Amino acid sequence: MALRSRRVLTTFIHGDLRHARADQTGTVCIRLASRPGVTPSDKPPVRIFMGTEAVQFRAERAFVWSIERVRDPARVYEIHLMRDLVGFERRLWLTGFTNYRFLIPELAGGRGRAIYNDADQLYLSDPAWLFDKDMGAAGVLSINDRDTSVMLIDCERMRPLWNGQAARRTGNRELEQHMREAGLWGDLDDAWNARDAEYRAGESHVVHYTTIHTQPWRPTPQDYVYGANPAGDVWTQIDREADEAGFQLFDAAHPSGGLARRAAMLEPEPDAAERLADVRRLVVDSGAESLLYCGTEPQFLAPLARSGRLKGDNRVTECPLAELAMGRQPDGADMVAVDGLAQLPDLDIAWLLNTLFGVARRALVVAVTLDTSAQRSTPADEIWWYQQLAAAGVRHPDRHWRLIVRQPRRLRHPREWRWTGGALLDARPRVWALTHYKTGHASQAVGMAAALGWPFETRELTREPWRYAQALIRTRLGLGGALPGGIRAPWPDMVVASGWLPGLVARAISARNLSNTRLILLGRRSGRVGESPHIGVVCRHFDLPSNPRELVTTLPPSKVDETQLAEARQQWPDLFRADAKPRVVMLVGGDSAQHTLDEATAARMTADVLGEARRAGGQLAILTSRRTPAKSVDAIRQAAGTEAIIEPWTPTRPVANPYLGYLASADILVVTGESESMLAEAVATGKPVYILPLPDAAPGLRRRLADWVVRQANTDRFNKRGSRRPQEGLQYACARLVERRVLVPRRNMPKLHAALVDQGVARIFDGELAPWTPPVWHEMDWVAQRIRAMLPVAGAGLAGRRSTAAAERAAHG
Repeated sequence: MALRSRRVLTTFIHGDLRHARADQTGTVCIRLASRPGVTPSDKPPVRIFMGTEAVQFRAERAFVWSIERVRDPARVYEIHLMRDLVGFERRLWLTGFTNYRFLIPELAGGRGRAIYNDADQLYLSDPAWLFDKDMGAAGVLSINDRDTSVMLIDCERMRPLWNGQAARRTGNRELEQHMREAGLWGDLDDAWNARDAEYRAGESHVVHYTTIHTQPWRPTPQDYVYGANPAGDVWTQIDREADEAGFQLFDAAHPSGGLARRAAMLEPEPDAAERLADVRRLVVDSGAESLLYCGTEPQFLAPLARSGRLKGDNRVTECPLAELAMGRQPDGADMVAVDGLAQLPDLDIAWLLNTLFGVARRALVVAVTLDTSAQRSTPADEIWWYQQLAAAGVRHPDRHWRLIVRQPRRLRHPREWRWTGGALLDARPRVWALTHYKTGHASQAVGMAAALGWPFETRELTREPWRYAQALIRTRLGLGGALPGGIRAPWPDMVVASGWLPGLVARAISARNLSNTRLILLGRRSGRVGESPHIGVVCRHFDLPSNPRELVTTLPPSKVDETQLAEARQQWPDLFRADAKPRVVMLVGGDSAQHTLDEATAARMTADVLGEARRAGGQLAILTSRRTPAKSVDAIRQAAGTEAIIEPWTPTRPVANPYLGYLASADILVVTGESESMLAEAVATGKPVYILPLPDAAPGLRRRLADWVVRQANTDRFNKRGSRRPQEGLQYACARLVERRVLVPRRNMPKLHAALVDQGVARIFDGELAPWTPPVWHEMDWVAQRIRAMLPVAGAGLAGRRSTAAAERAAHG
């Protein structure tokens, strides 16, 4: 209860900032009329009342679209949104609509029937089937007498018990008890409320995402660490269909009822100088030649028009936000700037952003000043605004967007949040790959940057953690300056990083570039993606919490490709005897937090592999790594004698490293199983790979603590209905530690090995080496294609834009 108590306390101190003002006296009705060309039905409209709140805006749309998909085209459906109703003390509720359902008999006028649904549900069958059911003597049908999340209600029978006074003054459990005591409850088929794992394809009529911390649309990431839902693909598919159909709950022809009143009350936004600077910056970065301003201040962009930065007679045009809200369709422009949206009803934000994205040919910049007053019409919540922009951006993937959210504070500079998302502004973005002393992480970063196909530069991080710590503190304080190692502006468009230190530096670079640098974060230690347009690449066997901006792979990225192998083959043609066949290369890792390589194991592995190479008439080369203990290297030397080639790892190598040469020359590769990077490089060669699993290491204190934290994070609690309770207390705290990568699950190496064996690219070494032809491994190509699909180009690149933008970036340091 600690988390919920903290949220409740916060709302009493600062106000219920995630909701608009609770001043609605009735519902907002969305009417689905009989479809054109169909003879209208004479049956009564299907009335559905949905409990919802602003943070469920994506769920609302998916819910209504799910009905549109399956409804009777001849019949009328009325979907009533119950949100922000007056007179309720919602700060004590788990959701912002808990008791609204008990107001339905009164809202329906005490006549006829009504269906109740939570916003976190989808219809897979026509709700008319439920609406027309025989209710007998019951006043309510639900799957049990303690679960009212899906109900068919006889409004006349239930109004004496469930009405405005009761709903506002009585708890939900007590109101359900009144229903039971009056003998008004009736049983409903469980298929009308299939909760999470209860979903059955082709059988369930309604799927209910009742486990709050597994809801696929992630409505409140501030409160929960979201995990996978067993029915998550159903919601994702319906949401995607709604996007493809261009479906919105409201639009310019049918706005919400409060829009006209709010549009007439628009006031100029504060901090004009800061907003103008943001517009100037995007004009330079995007190379825009025309600009449209939709906001609250006439002549806001006059200084920019006089500056000569924009070309053409109609370089700056304006469409007041009030006129846009009332249906005006402005002409398009390369770039659109907007402010004042927070003063309009939250129900209209989605379609207004959709309109603005449609008008912008290349880029959109949205400046939001949070309204924390009691009269606010949108949530004063920066994450809500990010989710709105991100959702609208998905429907316009070829547009670049920037969001700046400011929260005014007394006697202090406004608090500020920034995001950059959508398409890239340049067809040849500037890319940095951050490297450091850990060769595996460096290989992953360089390999990923190379696979993307854009020109890139490397930036090597020095082994000076204290200097980086100081630089990161300076970044957090907004002091700027160069990072260690000469890392300074002009900043790149994109940074690829693998490992905890490169991940921290990548975030510092993005912060110093005002969040205009996108990050591609690889692996466990580079950190979480969170609620941002950055992209993560993680392996399946990491068992980390899921995130829609993360690509899940079998192996980490690798710098090894056919071009590199061909060059290495020419550079090192004589590593093996000319008559050696097969040429076996053994890649040896070493100690890690989970595994150990002692002398006995090293000697045994060497003898076994050497014996097989000898039996086949081949030659063995053994390459050690930075993690191979010195005593284990000695044991390998002793076991190999003079028959094998030994290439020990050294901190400084006076000549070029022949590592790739051995990969290129090998016929068979044998790899110790604790290293994902070496396995990835071996598999990338397309040659037979054998895995040598290493023994588990005795867990240290940190590992034991991490194991305990992971267990607590994955231990769900259940209520009397059998549903999982939301994350609270210890479970939430531990889940957040895991999500932030402070403590992480063990790498599930048996799971990785099994996946490689199942895909036919590797085998477990069982004492015998036999050649075979593995399938071609295209995972890196797939990852690069997915990233490029997530980062398309916003229009054609403009000649000369780069140099101007670089100077501007340098000015902002």
